[in-house]
Amino acid sequence: MKIAIVRLTSLGDIIFCMAALQLIKRRLPESSITWFADRKFADILDYNPDLAGVVKIDLKGLKKDFSTRKLRDEYRRISLAGKFDLVIDLHGLVKSAFVARMIGRKTVGFHRSMIKEPLAALFYQRTLVVPGDAMPAYRYAQLAMAALGFSCEEEELKTKQPFLFYRDEDGAITRDLFRPGRKNVIFVPGTSAAEKNYPWDKYVAIAEGLRQNVLVCHGSDQEYAVACAIAERSSSVSLLPRLNLNQLKAAISRADLVIGGDTGPTHIAWANNVPSITLFGPTPPCTYVTKVNRIVTAPVAQGVFAIRDIDVNTILSLAEELLQ
Repeated sequence: MKIAIVRLTSLGDIIFCMAALQLIKRRLPESSITWFADRKFADILDYNPDLAGVVKIDLKGLKKDFSTRKLRDEYRRISLAGKFDLVIDLHGLVKSAFVARMIGRKTVGFHRSMIKEPLAALFYQRTLVVPGDAMPAYRYAQLAMAALGFSCEEEELKTKQPFLFYRDEDGAITRDLFRPGRKNVIFVPGTSAAEKNYPWDKYVAIAEGLRQNVLVCHGSDQEYAVACAIAERSSSVSLLPRLNLNQLKAAISRADLVIGGDTGPTHIAWANNVPSITLFGPTPPCTYVTKVNRIVTAPVAQGVFAIRDIDVNTILSLAEELLQ
């Protein structure tokens, strides 16, 4: 059976959707699965043995810099992927639904009441309702399983196998930064929104409290400035170089602990069963608590979940427990 999955963005949501791959292969081991994703995030899918292929498209870039030639190129790239027996749209946008309809007549997506762009549901042959209050990974897995005629239990995701892969050479760029005689902790201080960022001075306090080998990752000039501020104030801290997604997967998978906000790199740790502490402020928790993955939610201050008010000692206590 040829199956296509469409989830274009963002990094964290693609990761949560990917948890369904091993569930599909467990039930349909002979199936062939191809994933359609935005080129900016698609490398997170590289080297996954449950995927027969990844089609990396650039519809977002086309929107920013439109030309007939670029439109034709994207159309050709999608069309050359072939036709599929079933297409599952895990995104719920008009553009993702359009891609789904291009590559297969049997298309399944969320019911219009559950998606950001209800018009997308017009492109689906079948729509499904799943519990909207479920954890993202479970919500996506439920849709994928139901589309194929199966059910799934939340426990399958809580006991998942690691599902992000990379090559040995992807780890070479950071290998010398990891210290064999100490615990190696990665900080992820930057997220997609300022209100989700834990204050940099509190990361300094965590580094000073841990006294381990702390590495700080960054993906933009602003995040680099924050990373530098942390490193300048603690002798325990070094900066990671700016990494591509495959290099980032390798670095995080090598860590003894990852600490950061609600963002893609922290979710990589959850995906690969790497010990982690994820800090949630204005956004509700979206990953499971496991033996090695913990969450800390912000206290409420004047009706607002203020991430800055998370106690450093709470994080240090969890960190010491996980590092043991």
